[in-house]
Amino acid sequence: MRAERAAIVAALCLVLAVACYLVYGFERTLRDGQLVLLELAPVDPRSLMQGDYMALRFAVDAQLPDSGEQIPGYAYLHRGAEGRAVLAGTGDQLSSEPGVVSMRIRREGGHLTVGPNAFFFQEGTAHVYEQARWGGFRVADDGTALLAGLYDGQLQLLGSNRR
Repeated sequence: MRAERAAIVAALCLVLAVACYLVYGFERTLRDGQLVLLELAPVDPRSLMQGDYMALRFAVDAQLPDSGEQIPGYAYLHRGAEGRAVLAGTGDQLSSEPGVVSMRIRREGGHLTVGPNAFFFQEGTAHVYEQARWGGFRVADDGTALLAGLYDGQLQLLGSNRR
């Protein structure tokens, strides 16, 4: 009985350690990652606002090659002076080219994307995000990208999560 309890406590400690490590990695990306702004693409207005989230789609996603089974690992983005990014290509390795940021590509809902399909916000604040034109990502050196906020047409961060 004592050995079983020790095993359960050890497993719990391991799970907590892994969770803390993952959270630390995400926090490090949000703190130290490069800011990359991706233009939002129009979304069906009937599903733009539903409750406390906004459906998202990024303009760069339409430019990603979708040849069926073979998914490129990374989107290569040229980042302008203000952080606005345009697609420069795709590939299976991180780019070492100066001025190019690599973001991981994944398949979601039948199409390739570099970002999430929704942005969640506090209930009752939908009016703040209606003017969103850019998604602001923090991108780590390994291509991990986290959506840090939404920006308007003048590149002003919307909402209260200012990073």
